[in-house]
Amino acid sequence: MAADIIDLKDRMKNTADKKTVAEKVQDLKEAYALISPLTNLPYVECEQENFFDQVLLYEMKEDAEAAAKVYGEKGIRVLVRDLKTLELELPVKPEEPDGEKRKVFLNQVRQHLGILPFMGVNAVCYKAADAPAELIELENVLPEDFQKKVAANALYQPNLQLTGVYLMQEARKGKDAVDRKVLHDLDEEFSSNLVKAKVFMPVLPPKGKEKDPQLNLKECQIPYLKHQNGDLFFPVFTDIWEFQKYAQGKGALRSIQIPFTQLEKFEGKQAKAYMLNPMGFSIPLTKEMIPKLMKKFGLEGDQK
Repeated sequence: MAADIIDLKDRMKNTADKKTVAEKVQDLKEAYALISPLTNLPYVECEQENFFDQVLLYEMKEDAEAAAKVYGEKGIRVLVRDLKTLELELPVKPEEPDGEKRKVFLNQVRQHLGILPFMGVNAVCYKAADAPAELIELENVLPEDFQKKVAANALYQPNLQLTGVYLMQEARKGKDAVDRKVLHDLDEEFSSNLVKAKVFMPVLPPKGKEKDPQLNLKECQIPYLKHQNGDLFFPVFTDIWEFQKYAQGKGALRSIQIPFTQLEKFEGKQAKAYMLNPMGFSIPLTKEMIPKLMKKFGLEGDQK
């Protein structure tokens, strides 16, 4: 009985400690995150004890830089991003940009944490100054049920994002650091998710019909991406978040969501390939790859 009481006290202390760390993360005004230049997203890794998909966050820049150096020695390129709280001045009335201004504060740490559910991340490994790193489940630092709402929303596909991130982090490692078996398994998992998914395609409505609830696709233009070597790519997206990153500043651009198996119907004749998430992990998909993937996973008939 005494042992049970001690064990219960330990568990209660651990719970209280984790709550304290979670609250500290919630209150951060500045921190340092590891970002993967291979995906243009936070670096994600699978925590080995309970297999959480975690990102890394540091209170001190020196700790973040030391961690980045260790990863670099393993052939894993990561960058340190400084997350601050910015003071901005915005117009009181959006329709009057030169009118009266109000001050607002943008907490980049909270912004960083808020995008993680879109990526399928469910934990943060936080290293405070002069303290060991601790794993905090994401649900303990975000608003209640936020992750569940994202997972249940058809506009987001966190599992597809996550498997794409893991695939590209491995595929774009230094040549000698790539584990071919791991790469093969990640490719299989991502491809299986992709062929069953719906993807977002950008379209530009004709003038005067930008806000029409129903679009006639025959009247719409389809934008292309131009690579620095002149090649054209047809952009597609895993979710509305990736589309919005691309559409920012592009006026009346709209999106439609279609099954991946229907993507060939919208192929651009001038495009060399599709580019999945050009603002994120940027996975090129040649026109030949799509029917091969559908055949591999038994979905040939779904493209009709």
